[in-house]
Amino acid sequence: MSLDVMARGLAVARTRGVPSIPESAPWLFAASGLEANQHLSIYTTNSSHEYGASIKNAWSPDYPVTGYRFYFSNWVLRGNAGSLTQEVDGNQPVVIEGAAIITGGVRRQLSFSGQPGTTLAPGAGVWSDPIDLLVPPRSRIGIVTAWRAVVGSAAMIGSFFPVTANGDAWSVASTSRASFLTGGIIPNNAPSNLYAYGPNAAVAQGGDGRDVVLVLGDSIAFGTGEASNTADARNNRGWVARWLDSTEGGARRIAYGKLAAPSAACRQNTLASHFTRRGEMMAALPNLPFTRIINQMGLNDATGSLNTWRDRITVSNNLAKAIWPVPLLQLGFTPYTTTDTTQFTTAAGQTFVTSHDWPSGFTQQVQNALAGLPAGVDAFEFIGHLFDGRETLGAAAEGKWRADFSSINTTLQAATLAGATSITVRGPIPVGAAIAINAGQAGAAVTTVTAVSGVGNVTCTVFPAITGAMASGVPVRGVAVNDGLHPSSELAAWVAARAAARKAGLFGRD
Repeated sequence: MSLDVMARGLAVARTRGVPSIPESAPWLFAASGLEANQHLSIYTTNSSHEYGASIKNAWSPDYPVTGYRFYFSNWVLRGNAGSLTQEVDGNQPVVIEGAAIITGGVRRQLSFSGQPGTTLAPGAGVWSDPIDLLVPPRSRIGIVTAWRAVVGSAAMIGSFFPVTANGDAWSVASTSRASFLTGGIIPNNAPSNLYAYGPNAAVAQGGDGRDVVLVLGDSIAFGTGEASNTADARNNRGWVARWLDSTEGGARRIAYGKLAAPSAACRQNTLASHFTRRGEMMAALPNLPFTRIINQMGLNDATGSLNTWRDRITVSNNLAKAIWPVPLLQLGFTPYTTTDTTQFTTAAGQTFVTSHDWPSGFTQQVQNALAGLPAGVDAFEFIGHLFDGRETLGAAAEGKWRADFSSINTTLQAATLAGATSITVRGPIPVGAAIAINAGQAGAAVTTVTAVSGVGNVTCTVFPAITGAMASGVPVRGVAVNDGLHPSSELAAWVAARAAARKAGLFGRD
């Protein structure tokens, strides 16, 4: 059966028992798990990398949608770009040879103002034309992008993760990769120092009255502490995305678009002009594609002044709401500590990073101020108790990473040399777990499990490398973080499930 025939069949299905979606229905974010690009412009010094193709995967909402549109840009969010704004334009054109959507066995090419491809000048962005394709609830969607690089420079725009999870892949070559738009499987054959380009967000028509959310976030929402291959089954990274998409205890999924970047901070959003590119992105649609904003940022705005820290957040929030007049939920802060040789296995072994002290320091004072719902904040959610140890250890553990959530409590099954990137332990042990090895002893190490093979005694690939030699039999414990700041995949998933019930009181349904 041809793709056109299949597509016509889906179109007919809209009138045969499938809920009708009016042509006037609003465009709303509809691709949970889609990661925005994080690097600058498609350009390279290697002529064998002139052409590329990628597939980025995401999932449709819990209701039927139609008319998918995807946003491609020649700008990115870079909180660590060294400027006072998160929005950074590319410095070379982005040439998109073409793009396509794959879902339910159907592969349909996208168009841009009726054309199969487009060229984006630095700072430009474009939504693809609507695709007349009905997509059932909870469908996996893949977005294929074929591009041509500018030869002569040394970097590429794209995902922060070179090889992402759950089928995401990309390929480079010296000849056109446009053939992937109509068929074929994209191999992961790209060098590890290059990055895949694709859409930042997706919208579609359809909904059931539940809120749809724009997430503004830093590295915590971005999922920096999670290994690149440990997104969940629906490609969610970061605890906020996992939480919005969680169905634990019967919770409803909340569709979202996530614009987050490592080192992002509210102090980078203190002028209306700092929202220019994001504003243009939303204004190019007939309506706002979301009904609420979540601001997860604020931790990177810490300073020795309560008023300054609070005002950085509220100024950013007020500007966002002036551009997009919808309710805003401000999230509280996760812990930020250092550790001694206990390697995050105890609260007593952790020390607050300057200005991030709890429970009576600036961290708690700023949260209390935000919980008072100053201008720009319509709702506030304390989330620290889910990440810290106060539930089981009381006030002494407030603001310090908890160590009571993980099921990992095992031992090394073979001696390990300093610098090793793999260990053997008694399993099971999940990919993405942060682990402490020989905690409490001199030379104790903390690292993250990035791959697991075997049954029983399993081999774990870890990053970073083990810092010192370890004897067989030393303890291995699951911990919340390996750097004191970014929660592991294991903890992010655990918190998302624990907090799922909270969504009912925070997000509405018409």
